[in-house]
Amino acid sequence: MRTGKLVPTDQQLQEIFAVFSSPTGYERDQVYDQSSPHFYGREDLLQEYSLTQEKREFAEDAWRAVIYTLSRHGFVLRKDDIEFDLAASSGYER
Repeated sequence: MRTGKLVPTDQQLQEIFAVFSSPTGYERDQVYDQSSPHFYGREDLLQEYSLTQEKREFAEDAWRAVIYTLSRHGFVLRKDDIEFDLAASSGYER
């Protein structure tokens, strides 16, 4: 089995940030709509971002964003012969 290191590109970081800051399925869909002002390609990664969330809420949003983004890009997560459904694990409704 080969192993590799995941290193996100700036575009992937923009996408992760945009999904992270979009807590509902509707808002998440806007992240991928190029005509939306919330399209991830418009994110400026050099701007500051203020959080007003509890740490648990922050962690859950970050988890959901990363898992959803990995799923969207076709990654598979497997441990001890169990393959995890990343789309379902993200918590977003389809």
